[in-house]
Amino acid sequence: MKTLVIEAFPLLRDALLHQLETNEYITSVLGAENTAQAFSLFADWAPDLIWLDGTFPEVRQEAMIKQIQRTVPDTKILLFGSGDSIPEIKNFFKQGIRAYLPKTACPCDISEALSSLAAGNLYVPASLNRTFTSWLTDPMRKKKRGCEITQREKEVLSLIVEEHTTGEIAKKLFISYCTVETHRINLIQKLGVKNTAGLVRVAFEAGLYNRSII
Repeated sequence: MKTLVIEAFPLLRDALLHQLETNEYITSVLGAENTAQAFSLFADWAPDLIWLDGTFPEVRQEAMIKQIQRTVPDTKILLFGSGDSIPEIKNFFKQGIRAYLPKTACPCDISEALSSLAAGNLYVPASLNRTFTSWLTDPMRKKKRGCEITQREKEVLSLIVEEHTTGEIAKKLFISYCTVETHRINLIQKLGVKNTAGLVRVAFEAGLYNRSII
């Protein structure tokens, strides 16, 4: 993904650029210190993803998001925020962001977010997944049953059907706890269900369950 980082603080912006340059999902990355500078780049360089600073002083993030969407409507927005207010974060998703990361995120969270976005999914960190699951799968579910799910998602789904815990699945598949939680919420979105029980039901109905040999 071609990525534009809009970040006010030079030190943080440079650190993010360095971090993203080495990520497998990023093909190229540029930085901008404000939206005015970012908009000047859009004519010749339309990004696939905008990494947006959620703490610009004296700027309403909702207005920034709308302005970005009007200018580059097909671009995904990841909001890099400092708050953990669930109502506030939900509002940002209603405005059109595709991912939210707090500034306390670690490198593995960044990688998880980019992986989800590259696959066309929404992303919130594992610490917020449980809170967001029922909400994300209602007003924002656009995918229907029958959408393609990845081989890894099928493996996770089969282990969920077999009643393995998130920790057990992570150990069996040699992936992190938060990766399993991300796969779980992506499966819930793709299959159009509301919870893990719904995943189990659809896994049998749609023939998606394969007995685990792991």
